[in-house]
Amino acid sequence: MRGLGDRFNGFDLVIMENGQYDKGWPYIHMMPEEVAKAAEELKAKTLLPVHSGKFAIANHSWDEPFKRITEASQNRSYRLLTPVIGEQIEIGNQEQRSAHWWEGVN
Repeated sequence: MRGLGDRFNGFDLVIMENGQYDKGWPYIHMMPEEVAKAAEELKAKTLLPVHSGKFAIANHSWDEPFKRITEASQNRSYRLLTPVIGEQIEIGNQEQRSAHWWEGVN
């Protein structure tokens, strides 16, 4: 990933899968910590994780990907956006942040 970040001088937005992962499926989906690392290597300004929070086919709870990507994104060089389904985002607005909407949802 680092080579792409260098070659294209970073990206304004990277949309990366962040869910339906399992240690037994290393070639299917990245773990949230790998997503965070990849976004940084891509020199992303903003990371929008997708493929989580809708239904579970993996052996983790539906909200675990949000919790793990939030933790893994602490002190990274990019902005993390985790909008609730249907929420609008402004790619150019570096001040926009996402609430932890999944907290308290059953």
